[in-house]
This record gives sequence, C-alpha cells and structure tokens, in this order.
Amino acid sequence: MLRDLLKEGGHYTLASLATKGISLLLIPFYSDYFTTAEYGILALLAASGALTAAVFSFQIYQGVGRFISDKSLSEKEQKQIGSSGFFFTTLSYGVFILIALIFKTEVIDYLSEEDRIKESTYYFWLIAIFLNGFYYNLGIQLRFLRKTKIFGATSFLFAIANVILILFFALVMDYRIDSIFIANLIVAPIIILIQLYHLRDYMVLYMGRKEIKKLLRFSTPLIPASVAYIVLNFTDRIFIKDFNNALGEVGIYDMAFKFSALVSIIILAFQSALAPIIYEKHNEKNTLKELGRIFRVFLSLGTMGILLLSMFSYETLYIFTQPQYFEASILMPIFYLTILVTGLGMFSPGLHVKQRTKTIPFIVITSALLNIALNYWIIPIYHLWGAALATLISTLFNNLVLFYFSQRVYPIHLEAKKTIGVIILFLVAFVFVSYMSAFIEVNYLISILIRLTLLGLYTLFLIRIKFISFAKVQELLKIKIPR
Repeated sequence: MLRDLLKEGGHYTLASLATKGISLLLIPFYSDYFTTAEYGILALLAASGALTAAVFSFQIYQGVGRFISDKSLSEKEQKQIGSSGFFFTTLSYGVFILIALIFKTEVIDYLSEEDRIKESTYYFWLIAIFLNGFYYNLGIQLRFLRKTKIFGATSFLFAIANVILILFFALVMDYRIDSIFIANLIVAPIIILIQLYHLRDYMVLYMGRKEIKKLLRFSTPLIPASVAYIVLNFTDRIFIKDFNNALGEVGIYDMAFKFSALVSIIILAFQSALAPIIYEKHNEKNTLKELGRIFRVFLSLGTMGILLLSMFSYETLYIFTQPQYFEASILMPIFYLTILVTGLGMFSPGLHVKQRTKTIPFIVITSALLNIALNYWIIPIYHLWGAALATLISTLFNNLVLFYFSQRVYPIHLEAKKTIGVIILFLVAFVFVSYMSAFIEVNYLISILIRLTLLGLYTLFLIRIKFISFAKVQELLKIKIPR
C-alpha cells in the first residue's frame, strides 16, 4: 500500500509542483501589479467561489469518487454513476448562475469596500465558477479511476495556459483583475474537452434516479460540512474586512496564506493518491497497519518541512513580494502549521469508509462556529495574527474530533507514546524557530545557525526513536518501471 501511495503520490506531487509551482511564480507579479485592495478583492471572490462550489456541487463529486473506485462495481455501473454525477452538476450550477444574476447588486455591494467590484468582473467570475465546477468534477473521476498521468497532464496544461494568458491580459491588455477570469474562461473549456475525451469510455448520456439517490445519500450530509469548512478557512477574511474596513489588510493576509501552498502541494498530492487506495483496499488485512506507517512518515517529513519553511518566512517575502507585504511574515508559520493539521485529516477515513458521513457535519459545523467566535474575539485584539491563530485552533479542534470518531470505527495502528512525544518536541522547536526574535536578540547569521541546529537535532531524534526510517523510505521509492 505504501509503495502504491509513493508511486501514485509521486505522479500527483509532480503534477502539483508543476501546477501550483507555476502559480507561485505569479506571486511576485501579483504583489507588484495589483494593489493590496485589488488583491483583497481577489481573495474575497475566491472565498465566495469556494462557498458556491461547496453548496451547488451538492458534494456529488465525493459520492462519485467513493463509488466509482469500488471494486464490486461493473463497468456499466461506473459509467452510470460518473455520468449521473456529471449531468447533475451541470443542472445545479445552472441554478446557481440564475440566482447569482438575480442578486447581482446585493453581492457586489457586500463584497466591495474602498474599491468597488466591476460588473464585468462579476460576470467573468460567475462563468469561471461554472466552468471550474465541470473541470473539478471530471478531474475527480480521472483521479478515482486512478488515471494519474492524464490527471497530472491536464492539471499542468490548465495551470501553464492560465499563467500565460493572465500575463498577456494583464501586461499587454491591462485588464487588471479581469485578467484572472478571462484567462480561465479561455483555458477551462479546452481542458474540459480533453478530460471528456479520456473519460469517453466512462461517460454516457445518462442521469439515473437510482444513481442520483445513491450519490446524494452519501454526499448530502457532507454539504453542511463543506460549507462549514469554507467558513473555517475563509471567515477570517470577512472579519478582517469588516473590522478594518479595508481590503488592503485582506490582501496582506491572503498573501501570507498563499505561501502555505508550498506545504499543501505535497500534502494534497499524497492525499489525492491515498483516498482512492483506501477506498479500494480498506477491507484488506494489512491496510490499517500500513496506514499507521504512512502516518509516521507523513508526520515526520511534514514537521521537518514546516520547521525549515518557518525559519525563512521573512526571507521568502523579501525575495518574492514587495515591502507592503513584509508584515505578513509573522503569519506564515501559523499558516504552515494549519496546513499540516489539515493534511492530518487524510488519516481519518473511517467515517467515509464505513459510510457514516452523517456524523461529519456536526463536527465541522461546531468547528466553524468555534472559528467564528474566535475571530470575533481575537481579531480586535491581535489583528491579522489573531485571525491566523483562530483558524489554527478551530482547524486543530476539527481534525482531532474527526480523528477520534474515525478511530472508533476504523482504528489505524499508531504508536501513541512515540507520536505524542514527537508532537510535543516539534511544537517546542516550532515556536522557537518561528519566533526566536521575540525571545532573544542575536546576530542574523547566529540566529539562522541556531535554528538549523534545532532542525538537525529534531531530525536525529526522529531517527533515534525509530519513528521514521529514511532507509526504508528510500527502499520503497525504488519503484521498478516496466520497460
């Protein structure tokens, strides 16, 4: 199982590095070309788009992913489930477009502050959401049918074409914010056609009542959970806007969040590979033991990576952005840690595997309400840092509770004492590495040396207690490629 994960996760990692890595290259351009207010508008539109997708997708793609990877299904049943999910998505997003046009003025008024969102931007944004719904739905089918190469290739093409066109429409045509959405409107239909071509053996003109009921029975309980996840991850932007009456603050905050993509690239790649494997092999005898091994590898590499990234937060902003964004450096370690905690959610598959998804909304909604309360309480006191801390605390609460309930129905084999010891030592090192300047004043080079020494000692600790074996990881990475 670990070998399969490393092999397929490697494909997804390369795809993510190519796609998100390319997107990260745009950060210097964004920070120079857009004002902080314009960047704030983009952040709010992204949050609103994510909320729309959470509701109007009906989370049907999660049901499609769960069932088309089931070994017990025939090819005909796979076609019927995939096709029903696709055409249902078409109808639901069509309803969204209609509602969004009716309430156009109200939405624009709410999202605008010192800079008003143009109507053209609003229309482009709506069409982009509609097209991205198709792109994501078809990508899910490619992923759960384990067509990793096609998934990676289409993801790469989508990213590189978007980047080229964004630069053209911004630098040559000077379309400002509209450049982002116009590029998407050109690229998305082409990629969707490529996806459909490679899914032609799994797509038919069919939308069955039985299949839709099956999908909705699994997916509908996840809608409030998904909405709550959006609240959990994006409420901070709304509170920052409302408390400070400035989109510029939102822009600075979101710029810091953007760099957490460095962590999420690998996490999401292996998460993409792990979910289909779990659904396919969850009944096999060794799966729970293998998941425990994967958990230890993930936690070890993830914590080491975060320590390394956190110690160079300011330097990262200095290289890639403009001075107006430098204050975001204090936020970046918190965002890195939040992404790691989010990634740990891949080791809570029990409620999905056992089809007990009705429990999930209660957990996530509680976490979202906690997030709202913390934002309301902490942001007026600690401003942007308070918003990041509120998101971290509520995300940690959410994933701990999900992990607890998942372990009750599908217990992964963990070495509890070692894991707790690793987490405690990591947190101590994290606080010191990220915010050492708040405790002691030393020469810059000496501070870097101290931080690197801490990282080295932490790595030696992991090896000494045999929490991770790099020799074993290296052995597993030697996957034979057939000639």
